[in-house]
Amino acid sequence: MVLALFAIILTLVLVIGIHEAGHALAAYYFGVKIKKVSLGFGKPLLSWQTRSGCQWVWAFWPLGGYVQLENTRISTESSLDKTEYFDKKPIWQRLVILLAGAFANVITAWCAFMLVYLLGLNYTPPIVKTVAANSIAAKAGIKAGDEITGLNYQATPSWSEVGMQLVRSWGQENIPITIARASASIQVLSINLKNVPLNGVKGNLLTTLGIEAQQQAPKKNLRAHSLSEAWHMTHHSFKEFMIFFFMIFKQLLSGTIPFSLLLGPLGVFAASVASFTQGFSVFMYFIATLSLAVAVVNLLPLPGLDGGSIIYAVIEKVRKRPVSVALEVLLHRLAFIILCLVMVHLLMNDLQRYFGSS
Repeated sequence: MVLALFAIILTLVLVIGIHEAGHALAAYYFGVKIKKVSLGFGKPLLSWQTRSGCQWVWAFWPLGGYVQLENTRISTESSLDKTEYFDKKPIWQRLVILLAGAFANVITAWCAFMLVYLLGLNYTPPIVKTVAANSIAAKAGIKAGDEITGLNYQATPSWSEVGMQLVRSWGQENIPITIARASASIQVLSINLKNVPLNGVKGNLLTTLGIEAQQQAPKKNLRAHSLSEAWHMTHHSFKEFMIFFFMIFKQLLSGTIPFSLLLGPLGVFAASVASFTQGFSVFMYFIATLSLAVAVVNLLPLPGLDGGSIIYAVIEKVRKRPVSVALEVLLHRLAFIILCLVMVHLLMNDLQRYFGSS
């Protein structure tokens, strides 16, 4: 219990905490008065105030965080110098402050990936344990003991790579899948994922195909032999995960994969604890991927997110005047309601996934 709590707190600090610290440091650099930095939402569990007057808070609901800056559009504070207000800063400075959170996550992810590849990462090769009769995998010719070495012309050295390629390929037909079989040489089969229903709560990508993974297979180790090799491996991981995240958005928006496939807060915390118990490198790999995901999500052009605020700043630059306070508040409240509904939906999916009857 203590170990699980420590893993969750460490994850929040390394991902959400660093994101908010990025905003705060950029604001401090440009001389913007910082009113509050909060890790989480709702009632404060821990709170302290610095000599500068900034309040640091650890709040009850660990679903994100925020940095509250002094702003004449929403503040009644009159004792501050005009240059200390966020909205009185040049637009380029505001954009830097808004981008700083995602940038901090990107730096965290890059450093974590570098560390992982320098220390080495143990992973389980994608060897099939069993194949359900009359399943999609069985019809494609996949058998127990097969190792999936490639999917849709992309190498799949681990189960996580197989999962990523399945998400990118779902909804397509005649997808080439390369397998290594003990009794034969490398074979290329074809799998049909068109019009295949997917339930992210009652199953996952593999169970939908009728595949059970061989988790007890001897692990392999991925390790860079030099700093430059680790750099190139990190660059490759960045490219693959960025493509993966945008493919998820595309697949979700098109309805190809269901919303239930996404993890909610409980799912993320469970993954955090699971990766932490598997060792330092696995946990750092998880932190790297989660940091990238947080950076991408926060830059979506939606009210309430950094991307939405960036859009407001760009509109102000073009129109030579800011969006009205009334409109901004309305959009923010609507976005907040939608975000709450999304979080509740994800939470319910998590509860069904982990505690629902099979």
